[in-house]
Amino acid sequence: MKKVRILLLRPDGSDEAALDQAVGARAAALCGPAAPVIELVEETFRDADLGDLAKKTHPWAGNVAGIVGATNAAESSLLGEVAERSAVLCFVANNNPSVRQGRRHIFHIGLPTEQTAKAVALRLEAAGFERVFLVHDRTEFQHRVAAAMKCHLEKRNIQVTSQAGSSRNWLGTAAAWRPDLLYVVYSNEKKALPLALNFRKSRPETALLFGRSLLRRSFIDALGPMAEEALFVDLFRRDKSERAQEGGFMSVLTTRGITVPTANHGFGWDMMSLCGQALVKAHGNTSGAVRYLESGVVISGATGSFRFQSENHNGREEFCPTRISRCHRGQVEEVCHA
Repeated sequence: MKKVRILLLRPDGSDEAALDQAVGARAAALCGPAAPVIELVEETFRDADLGDLAKKTHPWAGNVAGIVGATNAAESSLLGEVAERSAVLCFVANNNPSVRQGRRHIFHIGLPTEQTAKAVALRLEAAGFERVFLVHDRTEFQHRVAAAMKCHLEKRNIQVTSQAGSSRNWLGTAAAWRPDLLYVVYSNEKKALPLALNFRKSRPETALLFGRSLLRRSFIDALGPMAEEALFVDLFRRDKSERAQEGGFMSVLTTRGITVPTANHGFGWDMMSLCGQALVKAHGNTSGAVRYLESGVVISGATGSFRFQSENHNGREEFCPTRISRCHRGQVEEVCHA
C-alpha cells in the first residue's frame, strides 16, 4: 500500500522523557512492525511553549495521516485538539485521562498510576518489606504517584510515610524513621541523585527503589557503586523477554548502542507502531483506523498489550506489565516477586 506520513513532534529542550520517546519512535519508524509503510517527518517546538507547538503543528495538519507526540500533558491536550479538528490519528504517552477530553482521534498509552502503584505494592509485600519511606518530587504528577503508592502500601499493611524531597529535614526524618526501603519517586536524574547519595550515607543498610523513569544507563552510572542491588520499577522482562514485540524492540535498541532501553523508549516505539499499524489496517483512512483501534482487538506492543474501546483510549486496564528489576553486576534483571 501507499506509505502513510506520520509526524513526530518533540520539544527542543533536554527533557529526558521526550528525548527517549523520540528515539524509540524513530527506531519503530525504521525497524518496527509497521516500518515498511511509514514515511516519518519530524518537527520540534520550543520547550513548554504551547503557542509555538500550535504554530509548528498547523502547517502539517492536512498533510499527515498521524501524529506522534513526545509531549507532556498540556502539550498532548493541544495535540488532541489539532487531531480532532483535522481528523488525524494521534498518539501520546500520557496516562492522564484529561488529555483525551472525549476526543475520538487521540490515544494516550501511558500506564495508569493506580495500576502501577497497586502492582508495586504487591511486589514489595511479596519481597518482605514492612516499612517504606516515600520521598517524592513536588510536581503534580509525582505527588499523585506518591499518594497512590501510599494508599496501596497501606492496604497491604505496610507501614509507610511520605515527604517531599524539597521539604526541610526530610533526610533526618527518613533516617530517624528507620525504613527498610526508601522509594525515590522522581523522574529527574539531577534531582534524584543527591537525595539517594545523601540518604545512603546515613542509612547504608536500607534498600533503595527508584521510579521507572530513572531506570536509565546514565543514572545507573551516576549512582556508581551504590547502583549494585538497587531496585527499579520496570515494565520489561530484560533478561528473558517472552513477547515478540518486546524482544524485537530490545534487539533494535541494543543494536543501536542503547544498553538499557527505557520505558520512554518503549512508549515512543509503541506510539509509532500502533499509529502505523492502525493506519495500515484502514488503508490510510484515519476514521477507519480509529474504528479498528476501538474494535476491542488486543494489540501487543513493546511495553505490554492494549485493548482500546470507544470509551477507553488508554487501553491498559486489562494488562499490567509492571515489575521490579534490580541492578546486579552492571546488568539489569528482573526480581521474581509475585
